[in-house]
Amino acid sequence: MYGNLAILEMGFSLTLFLLSWVAIRQSLRLRRSGTAERLHRKTRNLLRATSWLSLSALVVFISIGSMIAALPSVFWEDRLSLNVPLIGAPLLAIWFTTVPMLWGLRQQSERSSGPLNEDVKLELRSRLFVLPYQATALGAATSFYFTLISPVPYDKLRVAAPLTVYLLIMAGLWLMHDGRFTSVREWLRARRRERELEKETRKSRTRA
Repeated sequence: MYGNLAILEMGFSLTLFLLSWVAIRQSLRLRRSGTAERLHRKTRNLLRATSWLSLSALVVFISIGSMIAALPSVFWEDRLSLNVPLIGAPLLAIWFTTVPMLWGLRQQSERSSGPLNEDVKLELRSRLFVLPYQATALGAATSFYFTLISPVPYDKLRVAAPLTVYLLIMAGLWLMHDGRFTSVREWLRARRRERELEKETRKSRTRA
């Protein structure tokens, strides 16, 4: 029974990852909608993708719940403490932040036409349209890996490294959406321009 439930969990974790990846691409395209008509269509597609990935996550939760109901805790304590939060927390963020924003934009775009106004363009730059889906994809991939390497009994040291990688990637995504890397990129570009200018100056001096 454990083997069948574990295979079911891994299969739908992989499905959740793929559907989340599709949702990420769709959420990034929202900013390039341009017109109310296109925004209305894209928000509908993203809401549909959200429903499908939510169903996949539900199957994962059902498989874990079946383990909890039928098996000793040694078989599912890692799922309850790791896999459920990795998938559940981003999903809650999607349904309580992203979905209401998408629904509001869909209703607003349905009542209007033509190019998007500046307020809508500014709202579409919010990290809440992309980051929860990225967290869901990363959580699904990490959950799949934990299930794949899952030792019995649960070994906390064995999952420390992949969990650290997950946290570092999430921190990097948060900073990227927060614009904290902008100043760093500008500094690197300035340094590259300075080096290119120095090379050109040296070449001109050599020729002279």
